[in-house]
Amino acid sequence: MTTLLNNDHHVLIAGPTGTGKTINSNQLLTYGMGETYQYIPITFSAQTSVNLTQDSIDFKLEKIKRGVFGAPVGKKYIVFVDDLNMPKK
Repeated sequence: MTTLLNNDHHVLIAGPTGTGKTINSNQLLTYGMGETYQYIPITFSAQTSVNLTQDSIDFKLEKIKRGVFGAPVGKKYIVFVDDLNMPKK
């Protein structure tokens, strides 16, 4: 997972309930990625909507120039989505 993230690849971790996917991912994102990376945690539930998801991401972004938002200078954001299959359609 570290190698994929450091090389700008997306990561999807799948597996049975209770195998530690969330805990291992949180540990890596909190302590193992260094100062360059910051992460935005989003936990989906049955009530999660598109607007709530967008607001969660937009809240963390900084305005770089007119109409352009992103991570602070010299940083990269990782968006961590937990329980991807939970939102209603």
